[in-house]
Amino acid sequence: MDIDELCLNIANKLVENNAKDVVILDTEKKSKVAKRMIVCSCDDNQQTKLIANIIKEEYKDVLPCLHTDGIFKGVWIVLDFKDVVIHIFTRDTRAKYNIEKLWKDNKNFIEIK
Repeated sequence: MDIDELCLNIANKLVENNAKDVVILDTEKKSKVAKRMIVCSCDDNQQTKLIANIIKEEYKDVLPCLHTDGIFKGVWIVLDFKDVVIHIFTRDTRAKYNIEKLWKDNKNFIEIK
């Protein structure tokens, strides 16, 4: 499975678990940290925690999670899979930081509805 197919698969899994406003960003030319970034919103911190755990468990054999941050509070959870970094926000936190604005200028993004 190539990286784009994997990201679409992860994005669809996020949507299946009620994540909202899922965006896949191609960051390969702008960052040495990751090739793709996935950003999504959830209604509350309990949902962010649940979705983070589902994604980590679902993809552990294909793409082991190297680092997790923010799981305790659950308002902004980062899952680092090396080439793919997933940001799971509560709606308010995502609106406050608007991190995808930093990456959208290159027009290399996909919104999943």
